[in-house]
Amino acid sequence: MLNVHPMQLTHASEFRIHLDDEQVILHGSAEESAGVMLRGSVVFICHEQTKVKSISLKFIGMTSVNWAEGLGSHQKHYKAERKIIEKEWTFLELQKKTHHLSPGQYKWDFAIPLPGNLPETIYHEMGQVQYRLKAYCDRPTFSMNYVDKRFVRVTRLMLPSCLDLTQSVVISNVWTDKVAYDISIPSKVYSAQNPIPITFDLVPIAPQLKIKSIVCTLKEYITCRTLDHHKTDGKLINYLRDDHFMLDPVNERWNKTELLQIPSNRVNYDMYGELIQVKHKLKFTVALQNADGHISELRAAIPVVIAPMIPEDDENALPAYEDAWRTIPYNAETQVPSIDVSRTDISSPTLPSTDSNTSLSSSSSSSSSSSSSSSNNHNFSEEDLLTPEPLPWMGFDISRVPSYGTALRSSPPCTLSPSLPTYDSIVIV
Repeated sequence: MLNVHPMQLTHASEFRIHLDDEQVILHGSAEESAGVMLRGSVVFICHEQTKVKSISLKFIGMTSVNWAEGLGSHQKHYKAERKIIEKEWTFLELQKKTHHLSPGQYKWDFAIPLPGNLPETIYHEMGQVQYRLKAYCDRPTFSMNYVDKRFVRVTRLMLPSCLDLTQSVVISNVWTDKVAYDISIPSKVYSAQNPIPITFDLVPIAPQLKIKSIVCTLKEYITCRTLDHHKTDGKLINYLRDDHFMLDPVNERWNKTELLQIPSNRVNYDMYGELIQVKHKLKFTVALQNADGHISELRAAIPVVIAPMIPEDDENALPAYEDAWRTIPYNAETQVPSIDVSRTDISSPTLPSTDSNTSLSSSSSSSSSSSSSSSNNHNFSEEDLLTPEPLPWMGFDISRVPSYGTALRSSPPCTLSPSLPTYDSIVIV
C-alpha cells in the first residue's frame, strides 16, 4: 500500500526595497541646486529560519546612447556609455559561516546624497539616462537567492527666482515692407498638459494684404553625442492651424491669441546631460496673400522650456504688486486705541506685598489708569469695533503709477508714523 504524505507549503520570504520618496526632485539648475538625499530601507521578512550568506544594496546611475546611420554596407553604429554615480552598501557581510535569521522582519536603512548636477531621467530610442537600486540576498548552494530592483526617477524643478518663469518673450520686426509683426508668449517655461498662449499682433503695410492661415508647431530636438560624432532627432509634439484670422477694421490690424496644448504622453522634458540633450522650439508660419494673389510665408521661432512642473505656489515668494494694498502699514493713531480697548476689561493681577514689588504695582496701576482714561476719551462702541475704518488709500487707483508732475501736485494719501510709539502708550495691562 502506497503511503501518501501531504506536502507542507511554506511561505516564501519577502525581500524588497522601500523608498521614502518615489521621485527625486532637484531644485534649481545644475549650477544652483544643492542636491537632495535619497533615503529608503531594505526590508526582509522571514516566515521561517532562513540561511543567508550576505545582503547588499547597490545604487547606480548610467547614461548611454546607441544609434545607426546609413544603409546596407555603409551603415555605421555609434555607441557610448558613461557611469554617472555609484554607491554600494553591505548589510550582512560574507563570512565563512552562513547567517541564520530567525522568523521576523529585518530592516536596513540607507541614505545617499545626490549632487545637484545630476542629469534628469530620460528614455529615448537613441539613448537614456536611468538610475537604479538593486538589493541582493546571497544564499547558500541549492537555495534561491532574493533580488529586488527599483528604478529612481530624477526630475528638476526651477527655482521661483528663475527669470525664465516671469519674463515674456517677444519677436518684433518688419517683414519685407509687407507687415509689421509682434509674436509673444508670457513666459519661456511651461509644463505638460498646460496650454501655451501665443499672441499675434500684425499690422499690414502693403495694400490689400490678407492672412490666409497661421500655423503654430511645438517641436522637440534630442541630440545624442559620442566622443567624435553627434546626431539630432527632431519630432513634432503638437500643432494648430487657424484659417480665420480677420482684420480689425477699427484698429486696422490683426490681433489674436492662440492656445497650443502640450500633450504629456509624447513629450520629453528639457534636460542637459553629457551624452543626451533635449530642447524645444515654438515655430510659426504666417501665410500672407498679396494683392496679386501670390502667397508669401512669414516664418519665426521661439525657444521654450518644457518642464515636469512649475513652482507656482511658493510660501516665500513676494506678493504681486496688485496685492500689496492688502498689507496695512503701521499707524500709531489707529493701532494704539485698538490695543487699549481690547484690554480694558482685563483686570490687573494681584502682586505680592513686598517693597520691591510695591513700586512696580503702583507704576503699573498708574499706567493702567492713563490707559483706561485714554480709552474712555475715544468712546468706542461695539459697532465701531466691528466696522473697520476706511483705509487711507481707498479711492486711489494704486495699480497705475502717476507721472512726476501729478505726484507733485497731489498731496500724499496718508501720513505714516515717522517713528515707533512710546512704551507708555502701548502698555498692556
